[in-house]
Amino acid sequence: MSKELRFPNINSMIISGRLTRDVELRYLQNGTPVAKLSLAFNRNYQKNGEWQQETGYIDVVVWSKRGEQCAEYLHKGSPVLVEGYLKTHSYVDKNEQNRKVTEIVSSKVSFLEKESYDSNSNEEFQPSDNSGKKNTSQPVAEVTDDDVPF
Repeated sequence: MSKELRFPNINSMIISGRLTRDVELRYLQNGTPVAKLSLAFNRNYQKNGEWQQETGYIDVVVWSKRGEQCAEYLHKGSPVLVEGYLKTHSYVDKNEQNRKVTEIVSSKVSFLEKESYDSNSNEEFQPSDNSGKKNTSQPVAEVTDDDVPF
């Protein structure tokens, strides 16, 4: 007798770290801002009774107004907390090599350095539509890999 497997569909990330370089801000042809952050994060673990530290790196994509705020207030070395989901896409580079990129598409970015933002900048960010109501979906425009300028 075969049982049907019920597997939850979860793709959620919460990560903190420091920017490895200044924020790259671009605008799509329709005017939508998109920022790219490069984040370094640490993981501590024990091996043979000794504490070890390993550093990892991941890119983060931030859409709309929060992307512009990241470009304005953050810089190389800034500490941030990012919430979002993982996305993987492939492309062919200028040397015609197939490349695969995994990045976090953010739903919230918290600035952890008090001097880098004003009191309103640490609010939860979700892209909004023109009516001013919160919208938990991605920007309305259909975006393909060709549209993202990184």
